[in-house]
Amino acid sequence: MERRTKLILLTHGNWGEELLEAAEMIVGKIHSCEALGLMPEHAAADYRARLDKAMEGEEEILLLADIKGGTPSNIAAVYARREEQIQAVCGLSLEMLLAADRLRMEYSGRELVGKILEEVEEKLTDLKK
Repeated sequence: MERRTKLILLTHGNWGEELLEAAEMIVGKIHSCEALGLMPEHAAADYRARLDKAMEGEEEILLLADIKGGTPSNIAAVYARREEQIQAVCGLSLEMLLAADRLRMEYSGRELVGKILEEVEEKLTDLKK
């Protein structure tokens, strides 16, 4: 299998694991993707240590965090600003995860982030209209 950007879901609680499971119901096994849930009993330092382990040996990484301003997104932002090969976005949704998985086969780095955000924004819809 060719190298592709590793996806790491950073969420509060077990939501990332559930989201990954739901995505795999739709598209099948998603390779090179891992979910790291932050539980109330976890210290931020322990969460960062788990993230470090998940990123070991990876050439390109995309951190997908749940909500802006939460501990997972704050940690993702620090890593992305510090390391060239790490990209990060927040606002994780099933739509975003599916787009990231598909688009990472064609794009990487900042271009991948732009394509994901563009696609997700296009799909935001008021269903009453």
